[in-house]
Amino acid sequence: MDKPQARAAAKERTAALSAADWKHLGAALAQQLFALPVWRQAPAVFCFASMKTEPDTSGILRAALAQGKVLALPRTRPGGQMEFFPLEALDQLQPGRYGIAEPPAGTPLFPAPGDLILVPCLAAGRDGSRLGHGGGYYDRYLARHACHRLLLCPTPLLFDRLPCESWDIRFAADQLLTECGLLSRTGHTIPGRKGFFHKKGNEP
Repeated sequence: MDKPQARAAAKERTAALSAADWKHLGAALAQQLFALPVWRQAPAVFCFASMKTEPDTSGILRAALAQGKVLALPRTRPGGQMEFFPLEALDQLQPGRYGIAEPPAGTPLFPAPGDLILVPCLAAGRDGSRLGHGGGYYDRYLARHACHRLLLCPTPLLFDRLPCESWDIRFAADQLLTECGLLSRTGHTIPGRKGFFHKKGNEP
């Protein structure tokens, strides 16, 4: 399976999820995240405003602000680059490129070693591979900045493995978080796509 085929497979699974599913998955992922020491100890959280076909991150954004953490979200730059900028309130979000809400422009923030960056994906593999939308923004950014990182991937979008190039960032099992917990703790007990839809009673 090459990347175009993998994206097609991931988008097929994505299309089977409703707005209520994304809201549920986002809330469950948030609860797993809040229980982790890496969240509790991070003075700054670098997150993203979710699209309609991603787990809802609004609860994570609100929690970071309520807990007094520095919150930063990305803005894309020319040349396939992105930087993170501070967000002090959710009503500061504004429409950005690709339909993704962005923080106001200003002075960019850069993650320190103790900070946490939460990474989105179109799909992920149990082998640590990540499939994005093809822009390479996070691969380039993570290659330049060292900090704690977690890949947020709901189980319906978890594959055994995905195609991966040499420049693609990989994630360890304790860096991949689903609504069931860290992959390093749940391993192959994670139900995957069929288990999720079986619980819904609506497998496509």
